[in-house]
Parts: sequence; C-alpha cells; structure tokens
Amino acid sequence: MTEQKYPQSAEINEYRYIDFEWLDEIAEGLTAGAEKHPGETWRSIPAEEHAARALRHLSMWLAGDRSDSHIINASMRCMMARVMEREEDQNYDPEEIDALREENKALWAELRKWIRSDCYEKEEKRNEANT
Repeated sequence: MTEQKYPQSAEINEYRYIDFEWLDEIAEGLTAGAEKHPGETWRSIPAEEHAARALRHLSMWLAGDRSDSHIINASMRCMMARVMEREEDQNYDPEEIDALREENKALWAELRKWIRSDCYEKEEKRNEANT
C-alpha cells in the first residue's frame, strides 16, 4: 500500500518518527529516577558527566550485560546531557529556565495525552489481532 500524501507544509520535527513504546520506557525510567532522587538533581550534573554515564551504559550493553536496561538508561542520560548542554550554551539564569519549564508543562501534558491514546490504539489492535 502506498503511503497517502497530504497537501501540507513539511514539518521540521516529525513526531511520527519517534517510537512511542521507547519513549514510554524513557518516561518510566525518569519517573523511577525522580522517586529515587527527588528534586530533579540531575540538573545539577554537567552535560559531560551525563554523556560519560550514557557511554558507560552503552559499553556495558555492547559487552553483553543485560542485567539492567542499559539502552534506556543511556537514552535518559543522553536526554539529560542535551538539556544541560542547551542550558550551558545559552547561559540562562535560573529564573528564566524555571519560567521556560513552566511554559513547557502544558505542551508536555498535551503530548502525553496523545502518546497515551496512540499506545492505547496500538494495544487494542494487537489484542484484536491475537483474538
């Protein structure tokens, strides 16, 4: 079946390319981390340290260690490194960063609703296929 093309402008950030099951695993890992380390303590760690920890997880996975979710942990650390890199590069003051985070909360809430509905639809299709 040929993919339907719709007359619209190209997007610079095509969210359809994101694997939402992977994203859900990232969210679960971040939630578990927030419970273990309250207060977003990862924001006090420099980007370079997050990147080093991500590399450590990838190295362990490549060496065959499957005792932990190393790919997910590396993904989380890469996200943290990128966030800190942006903040370090922009040299924002803490109040400005907090204001930006507040603005993004509503956007993330909408994205989470969309992700949940998308995952729910995929699960329903899987259940239908298995029955």
